Amino acid sequence: METQRNWKRVHPNTYFFWVGDKKIGELELHYAQSKNKAMANIEGQLYVIERKGFWKNRLEITNSKGETVLKGYPLKWFSDTMELNYQNTKLNLKVRNNPLAEYAITDATGDRIAYGVKAQNGAVYTQISTSENQADYLLDFLLWYLFHPVAQDNSGDSQVFYTLLMAQ
Repeated sequence: METQRNWKRVHPNTYFFWVGDKKIGELELHYAQSKNKAMANIEGQLYVIERKGFWKNRLEITNSKGETVLKGYPLKWFSDTMELNYQNTKLNLKVRNNPLAEYAITDATGDRIAYGVKAQNGAVYTQISTSENQADYLLDFLLWYLFHPVAQDNSGDSQVFYTLLMAQ
């Protein structure tokens, strides 16, 4: 069953994530100084999403116990693909133009989830596409953390980022 996913801004750097009529969690973005991280509360579980390394080109998500649950490394220096190690599975995070900016997490079978900017009838909106069995919301929070600056730059000062879920 297709359910609409939405990010709604409640404060300048705080967003609620909704799937249909159910609030799944909250993401608080912190852009102070060189710390580029986010605090996520997903159905009562707390996570920290942040960039690591001297060039801030690696990703890491830790839970409330300080355990690393996801690590991401660029495949090459100028690569548009990052390898993610998550739940003993290797995934790829790809940045692509489709035809506008899009971030996608893929596995061996194809796209699991993608966040992209779309334009229709002169309006720009954020589109979320997922595979039918994609119910792992941590990946939504990771993509919104990464995609938020693109969405904000293209959507202006809208309070709600409208999204469309497309099962593949």
